[in-house]
Amino acid sequence: MRDFADVLLAAPMDRPFTYAVPHHIRERIAVGSRVKVPFRTRTLFGFVTGLTDTPPRFEAKPLDALIGTEPFVDVTQIQLARWMADRYCCGWGEALEAMVPSGAKTNMAARTTAHVKLANPDQKTKNPAQRVLVDAIRSGGGDMTVAEALRKAKVTAAPLKWLAKNGLVEIYQVAGDPEALFGAKDETPPDLALTPEQEAAIRVVAGGGVILLHGVTGSGKTEVYLRAIKEIIAAGRQAIVLVPEIALTPQTVARFRSRFPRTTVLHSVLTHGERGDRWRSCRRGEVDVVVGARSAIFAPMKRLGLVVIDEEHEPSYKQEGDPRYHARDVAIQRAKAEGAAVVLGSATPSLESFYRSRKGEFKIARLTERIGARAMPLVEIVDMVGEARETKRVPVISRSLAQQMTKAKAKKEQSILFLNRRGYVTYVSCKRCDWVFRCQHCDVGMTYHKDRHQAECHQCFATQPMPSICPECKVGTLNLMSLGTERIEEEIKMHFPGWRVARMDSDAMKSKRDYATALSSVAAGDTDVLVGTQMIAKGLDYPNVTVVGVVTADTAFHHPDFRAAERTFQLLTQVAGRAGRGPKGGRVVVQTWNAGHYAITCAARYDWEGFIDRELRYRQELTYPPFGELVRIVLSGARNEVVEEAAKKLDLRLRKAIPPLMATILGPEPAPIARIKNRWRWHFLIKARDAAPVREELKRRASWFGGSRKVKVEVDVDPVYMS
Repeated sequence: MRDFADVLLAAPMDRPFTYAVPHHIRERIAVGSRVKVPFRTRTLFGFVTGLTDTPPRFEAKPLDALIGTEPFVDVTQIQLARWMADRYCCGWGEALEAMVPSGAKTNMAARTTAHVKLANPDQKTKNPAQRVLVDAIRSGGGDMTVAEALRKAKVTAAPLKWLAKNGLVEIYQVAGDPEALFGAKDETPPDLALTPEQEAAIRVVAGGGVILLHGVTGSGKTEVYLRAIKEIIAAGRQAIVLVPEIALTPQTVARFRSRFPRTTVLHSVLTHGERGDRWRSCRRGEVDVVVGARSAIFAPMKRLGLVVIDEEHEPSYKQEGDPRYHARDVAIQRAKAEGAAVVLGSATPSLESFYRSRKGEFKIARLTERIGARAMPLVEIVDMVGEARETKRVPVISRSLAQQMTKAKAKKEQSILFLNRRGYVTYVSCKRCDWVFRCQHCDVGMTYHKDRHQAECHQCFATQPMPSICPECKVGTLNLMSLGTERIEEEIKMHFPGWRVARMDSDAMKSKRDYATALSSVAAGDTDVLVGTQMIAKGLDYPNVTVVGVVTADTAFHHPDFRAAERTFQLLTQVAGRAGRGPKGGRVVVQTWNAGHYAITCAARYDWEGFIDRELRYRQELTYPPFGELVRIVLSGARNEVVEEAAKKLDLRLRKAIPPLMATILGPEPAPIARIKNRWRWHFLIKARDAAPVREELKRRASWFGGSRKVKVEVDVDPVYMS
């Protein structure tokens, strides 16, 4: 039965190809094995999807090699990849390839870290540099990483080499522990008494299926996850927990590791080797719980009993590169095939998930109160139009927000300021002429970063020096508008001298150590004000934070996206949830130039139902999700006229294949960001109440979307971003 193998290639193809199996590997090859095969003039890798002794009608080429000693995937994963290919209009092989990390495919081992320890705790030496180094190691408990010891002692490696050569210290290698860099240290599990709502939620989860856990911030959703997982493990099964930003959830990781010692973490910060090691541990059955970002949904857990998706509304669960899957929907499909339950947790569920719970497709469990019956923080809306009129200027920090921050500081409490824009200013223009500082490669404005006196494009990351006067008219001075987090940090330091201010955004967080330093500083009370982007809107639980200020609540409104109101409501609710987590209570100040917008007023009242009802009416009128499905097609190329011509030709084909009764085709039009990295972009948006027939037509005509050397064509099913 092993003379011939059907091989699914790691390429945008939708069917396997048959190869002859050489005699010397017939006893070792199996369904799921990874192999190297000849394909036309190239050599490709792929996975075996079937074995037979029946020869094909053509002469089959022999396999080149068998990779590894065990199968990499099983039948269930192959079937899940088939579903992904049909759902997301991608290649079957592409979907299967995405399930196995590169470190596992290449059998790459994890990196090790050099440690040094004192051979004798009372060790002494006369050389000054050696003595400083020994003292540094001793102050760290007598054992630390080599890098940390050298940095702490401020010496070169020469004294360390002499100490090691003479047997005074021992240098050894250990496997790295990236979680430690995020402060994810094991904690003693607290003996928590569950609220009646938490107990009811756990019973709902025990009943299986897909459960929407709708709980206000601070209501104890994580404890529900932990108790449900405990029951799953007791039954001999395993769990996967997805979180939106693994690097910023040290508290969550610590809780899981303290309850379940056989927990591993999978995320993008790991090296290829570390990811491969952990993936193999999962495959060997050495892991009970996997915590990770979206790709962790493919962890090879053979006894999967529960999948938890924390903050299920987060757009980061959608993969933006091929294959463009949504981890939430893949999780539901995988759990259905493997008989596992799925918990979708959020204080602000996506409209799609909430609507499916209303229709009865998902079960729902609610946590309506915070732990300890603590009140939700009072939210104050500051109308910045009126603020500017009364103060005769355009203030960065309103009078009310400044007052609340001052009160918190006087009581030795902390504040968080949120602005979803990094940099100093995000819009630079000439006061005299119409010139706008734009990227030379993209159709977007440059963001000025004052700390390095440089402007950066946040699409292609190209940099330009900041001009002192307008380069167009040569005389006009520059207008710096639309503030970023760097400017907010400067304003706080200027108006509140002596205050300890920290900033968390992708500019300030250069390394893994930066995250740990910033978070530990807040936890220790060494930071008075934390300024940050959306990375501080979730995953932070610090009882001493009593004031949260939203510098401007309007950033999402400036994007051409039907989800703008939903994202504004979700973000404001999540940010507000950082305040009042402890017995001191809290207050939230929301600064906005759109004070009457229903997303802002509903968020200020915590009026989820009111927001949902209004937003659903708008969505239904326009057949947007959850009342319809979307498929976006984006064409890009180096010459705008060539892309436009290709879009018009594709338009004629699409309208013949997809009649108006099946779907509505919008476009072709230039994309909202018409040029990125010197490639011009045109797009279509296809709307349908049921997009399954549309996807079938697009799959049937896959050759239309292969693109060419001049024009690339991308199909995005269930798009999250419209730029």
